[in-house]
Amino acid sequence: MKDTPDKLSLGEVVPYLSLPSSKGDINLWNFKQKKNLVIFFYHGTYCVHCVSRLKELAEAYPKFKELDTEILAVSFDNPEKLEAYAKRIRIPFPFLSDRTGETTERFTYKDAENKVPLPSIFITDRFGVLRYQEIAFEAHELTDVNDILSWLLL
Repeated sequence: MKDTPDKLSLGEVVPYLSLPSSKGDINLWNFKQKKNLVIFFYHGTYCVHCVSRLKELAEAYPKFKELDTEILAVSFDNPEKLEAYAKRIRIPFPFLSDRTGETTERFTYKDAENKVPLPSIFITDRFGVLRYQEIAFEAHELTDVNDILSWLLL
């Protein structure tokens, strides 16, 4: 369900992203010409719907890998908390920490009242070109994992 207007333009290269993560510093250049990306902005580890979506993505991770795709999950949580959380719930992809919110604002919107990113999905090809985006108020309103996989097949 589409709740908010798009922030980026399809067919354009997504903004540069470089953030600390649960697996060391991550930047988009690490994946250029190697991997498609699914970038998931979410409220944080306290959000039940976000955690459910993270677990769905983790369960389907082998399918994403078969499609030469990496998943990056971005929130405002601190890197240490994210690393511990990723280990505890066995998430195989990197959790990125955007403590300042500057990167998030280039991609999507913030919920000003709760001071968290709006749940959003961005799919890029291996050149960083945006192929799909969706921004919602809650994570359960976003397209499901099977639809994300279908977009990658296109």
